[in-house]
Amino acid sequence: MGSSVDVGQALRWSLDTFRRNFLAFLSLAAVVTAAQFLQVISLEPLQGLLVQCVDPQTPGQEAACTSALGSPALTSIGIVLFLQVLIYLTTVGVIRGALWSTQGRTPAFDALLSGQNLAVYLVTQILYSLLVGLGVLLLIVPGILVILFLQFAPYFAVDRGTGLGASFSGSVRIVRANFGAAFVAMALNLTVLLIGSMLFGLLTLIALPFVALVTANLYRQMNSETVL
Repeated sequence: MGSSVDVGQALRWSLDTFRRNFLAFLSLAAVVTAAQFLQVISLEPLQGLLVQCVDPQTPGQEAACTSALGSPALTSIGIVLFLQVLIYLTTVGVIRGALWSTQGRTPAFDALLSGQNLAVYLVTQILYSLLVGLGVLLLIVPGILVILFLQFAPYFAVDRGTGLGASFSGSVRIVRANFGAAFVAMALNLTVLLIGSMLFGLLTLIALPFVALVTANLYRQMNSETVL
């Protein structure tokens, strides 16, 4: 199965599909970008509190920091977490639109509004992100390995509605059988993560749909499915 995966074809198909459905994918990615922008803004008060309270010089500053790191900090953290979940919920529109495209369906804003397999996707995406974050904390390399082997799990969840274990094991299975192509997909997904942290996530408008299309195409190929 691994020898049948054509990365070059996936890249060409993704570029052509993105061009033909530019406005549809741009509208889907714009919702994600807006959520990322709001999250960046919501982080600023929390970052300010942390900077001020790293090394308080006077008892008054210590008291102010203690007060600020209470309810205001919890509120800021709550807002950031809410917006992170919102980012996951809006990203599903791009993933679903990319999967539709591999089946010859025209992507549209309905890809975001559809609730099909949404709950299992959200659970899968949250745990996947937590594992990536934990892996990064453990000297980065484990995080990269998590991305490499589990990057297709959200696609299994959205496409097939498979549960958490089946989505993870399915991703590991196709990555092991198609390691080279999976490595390319991982590099592209890491690029999107990096781009998403720059310029308030504005570059996500272009990068996210293209990488989702490449990943969806490779997902189909790795599962021996036809890409239309």
